[in-house]
Amino acid sequence: MKARNHRVESLGRRIPLLLAFFVLFLLSGFSLPVYAQATNFNPAVQAARLRLALQYYRGLVTNPQWKAFPDKSCLKAGEPDNCLPDLYINLKLTGDLPLTANPKDSVAFEKDLLQGVKKFQRRHGLEPDGIVGTQTLAALNISIPRRIQQMELNLRRWEADSAKTPQPLVLVNIPDYSLYVLQESGKVIWQTRVVVGQLGREFHTKPLESKISYFVLNPTWNVPKSIIWREIIPIMQTDPGYLARNNMTVYRLTRNSRIPVSPSSINWFTLNPSDETMQVIQKPGNDNALGRIKFLFDNPYHIYLHDTPVKSLFKHPARAYSHGCVRVQHPEVLAALLMRQNWKTPAPKPYPLLPLSRTEQNVFLPKPVAIKIAYYTCWVNDAGEIQFRTDIYGKDVTIEDAI
Repeated sequence: MKARNHRVESLGRRIPLLLAFFVLFLLSGFSLPVYAQATNFNPAVQAARLRLALQYYRGLVTNPQWKAFPDKSCLKAGEPDNCLPDLYINLKLTGDLPLTANPKDSVAFEKDLLQGVKKFQRRHGLEPDGIVGTQTLAALNISIPRRIQQMELNLRRWEADSAKTPQPLVLVNIPDYSLYVLQESGKVIWQTRVVVGQLGREFHTKPLESKISYFVLNPTWNVPKSIIWREIIPIMQTDPGYLARNNMTVYRLTRNSRIPVSPSSINWFTLNPSDETMQVIQKPGNDNALGRIKFLFDNPYHIYLHDTPVKSLFKHPARAYSHGCVRVQHPEVLAALLMRQNWKTPAPKPYPLLPLSRTEQNVFLPKPVAIKIAYYTCWVNDAGEIQFRTDIYGKDVTIEDAI
């Protein structure tokens, strides 16, 4: 124990130059991470902030104090571990521990270390439980050169977007699992959680830009062919009542019409996956996969925003569960904002949904609203807190992947 305390104290004496760099960094207009979450997503603002953040991280490349941690470590403040001094130093370097943290005061130090780990976790989109488990350890072990590459690629994304004309915007950030409603200035008016496409390449949510022109109340769901072949056919082979229980109807498409077909009349074991004449539609209802509302915008990927009956998934920190579309946690509030389009005042009451029925209703916006589905794994909030998110789709590799 005495040797470990001596090591922490000696490490503390070796960082005066870093402290001086911190002071210069603060004077330059960049503040170290604090707990404020407000963020201006104006691309020009983000590009400027990331350039400053890059200056600091490039200064860490040759710093011998930065440590990696053994695999399968599980660190927790207050529990003895030989890696705690290294954790202390790394959290100081990333700004997650206050400069005043003092390892000589064991009680205060444990409290500071716990809060420092939670702060690190929040900056990385992780559950802030204060325990360095598998995911937190993986984030801690990302090398400084790799972080610099991530920041440089995201800087290119923000710079590319800064050339576009500012406008009110619905922004979906895929790796952050979040939707933001932005004023023209980039200020966040409202945000909510979303579920995005699964990690398999065929299910990725695609980055795109378009305009939302209308939404549909009590939507039907025209089940995509890929889901029919990958999921419904195998289910029907073992559970013949699945379609009926879920208000799904099978149709045979002819040249001029579609004809309902009894599921029992279909041999689900020999059904040809290349058969383009079969269609499956789920009627509106509480169990409809699109929930009570969906938002439409032109794009080549057939992606849209929609409600969902499975609300429990929004509690998960990582939310890559869909087939490519974006599920919205509070779609009624989004609908109200899109209809009002005066985003200088607080969010309105949720848009009133129709009584549940079997009839769709289209609701057109007063004017179309821009939407951008983006892929940002790095940005800086208004308090100077550098945010990193996991590169879930593997796009932080080359400039071509990044943009």
